[in-house]
Amino acid sequence: MADKAKAAECKVRGNTAFQAKDYPEAIKHFTEAISHDPTDHVFFSNRSACYASLEKYAEALADGAECVRLKPEWPKGYTRKGLAEYFLQKYDDAIETYKAGLKLAPEDAALKEGLKKASDAKYEVPGAGGRGAGGLFGAFDPSALAAASLRNPKIKEYMQDKELMQKLQMVMSVGQSSEALQSQMLMQVMQQDPRIMEVIAAMQGMDISGMSQEEGDQPAPPKPTPKKEPKKEEPPPDTRTPEQKEADEYKTKGNDLYKKKQFKEALEMYDKAIEKEPNELLYYNNKCAVWIEMGPEHYDEVLECLRDKIDRRYEINSANPGGASFEKVAKVYSRMASVHEKRREFDQAIEMYNKSLTEDNSRFTRNALRELERAKEKHEKESYVDPCKAEEHREKGNDFFKEKKYAEAKQEYDEAIRRNPKDAKLYSNRAAALTKLLAYPDALKDLDECLKLDPSFVKAYSRKGAAHFFMKEYHKALQAYDHGLQLDPENQECKQGKEQVMAKIAETSRSKDVDEEQIRHAMADPEIQQILHDPQINMFLKQMQESPAEAQKAMASDAKLQEAVSKLMAAGIIRTGLIPATRDVHSSSPGAAPLCRASGAGANARSRRELFLLAVACSQ
Repeated sequence: MADKAKAAECKVRGNTAFQAKDYPEAIKHFTEAISHDPTDHVFFSNRSACYASLEKYAEALADGAECVRLKPEWPKGYTRKGLAEYFLQKYDDAIETYKAGLKLAPEDAALKEGLKKASDAKYEVPGAGGRGAGGLFGAFDPSALAAASLRNPKIKEYMQDKELMQKLQMVMSVGQSSEALQSQMLMQVMQQDPRIMEVIAAMQGMDISGMSQEEGDQPAPPKPTPKKEPKKEEPPPDTRTPEQKEADEYKTKGNDLYKKKQFKEALEMYDKAIEKEPNELLYYNNKCAVWIEMGPEHYDEVLECLRDKIDRRYEINSANPGGASFEKVAKVYSRMASVHEKRREFDQAIEMYNKSLTEDNSRFTRNALRELERAKEKHEKESYVDPCKAEEHREKGNDFFKEKKYAEAKQEYDEAIRRNPKDAKLYSNRAAALTKLLAYPDALKDLDECLKLDPSFVKAYSRKGAAHFFMKEYHKALQAYDHGLQLDPENQECKQGKEQVMAKIAETSRSKDVDEEQIRHAMADPEIQQILHDPQINMFLKQMQESPAEAQKAMASDAKLQEAVSKLMAAGIIRTGLIPATRDVHSSSPGAAPLCRASGAGANARSRRELFLLAVACSQ
């Protein structure tokens, strides 16, 4: 049963920790609040904000989604969910989330800004913050930061701190060359100054500083000091004729009726507006919008009406200057494009959008055109799908594979996948051909797609383990084989593959030579990087050099440490070997990375099994 009183106490402590920028502590309190009352959407919203502040966007997304599930009518939840999706580069999902939020709160500034940023990032608009602009957060954008300072006084205050701004520019510039290095640097800087994450988020158009407060949580803010209002400029004179004024009134009434879906009445208002001022494109364009909503039987009528007005644009402009301006003509072309798009006449729709852009190069139309091009591509792919033909190509591919004609087999599997992209086994078959062609990264992509379609496909795990093995990523190979054995404990391919990997790890660990290719692969793995940057692991590595017995004791009592060490050993970062105790080892071979001795100086056996760490791990 929910204990709302205890939950509220935890929430207050969480809010206090968040304001102090102690995000891990805040997460702890909000988690406790959720345990007392898992039905309160605010707790999930606040914890999502904490996770986002720590760059744990997967966790932030899970909490944001739960918040929306618990209270779908609350706009703030969509902001949380959209923010996480944006930083996870799920731009399509973020766009849909922000749109859903804007249906509830059409004027919400955070949702509108989030939608703009997600749309721009999707199409790699410079300065949008997508990875296409360079690094995890795009290029440094002073204009975006200045705009954020106008919305948020805290950001304006932060911008006065020269040291903070220097750190920000340093983090953003590093992203141009290495996202991994940028992520590491950001985590280091955040430990010194958590404000930097708020500034980066603000530059992306996001606000992660605000917590969701229920009524009464905080005292009312002090009333702002009244400021002298600047002298208002006189509005420009209204040069419209009485007929044009009356026509605009009818148009406004028509717009209101359109929003209420009273289409017949809306048409009557637009007809009256046209009767008063027949030389105004907007009235015809709005009338055609009503016809489109009324159904496909009116599409021909819409196109005929708008084509006629485009042909008469100069005549209309002569009779009513501005009545057929470039911007209004662009809107007419966009309306025609929407009709063609609904009819799936993609080429005609693209032509109309391009004509619209020649009249008025607006961001909205550019995005609409890109969406249309993607819709066309998707439609063509779906139209091409034919499972029967896919099976024919798969069988041909299998025949080529048996004949060891792997390139020809891959071509057949390519065509099979185009014919049926939802068949998991096709990706597995192509991965087998790619493995034979030594294209291991491409094979892994296919196997990931295969498992995404069918997570229970054991053969895909077996082939994935083999690909990682050939790439000398032994820790990942073990994970793949273990996943397969969880699904089928008696699977011989996974059993034999795992045994082969374990034997290779043991052989590598005992070897005096360092496999630089293996180390290079390991150090490029984000999971290994995360382990090496874990303070607990660093402490263990130091302890292993200074007091091996204590280190072994600590590892024996800590499952997390055991798992981390196992992964480092499988990756070749931690090694074991028979090394003479009297010998001070500095390197394993000429030109290889030096080794760091982890055993104590008091070893008395001339030859014993000791644990050695690569210097790259010891130096973290």
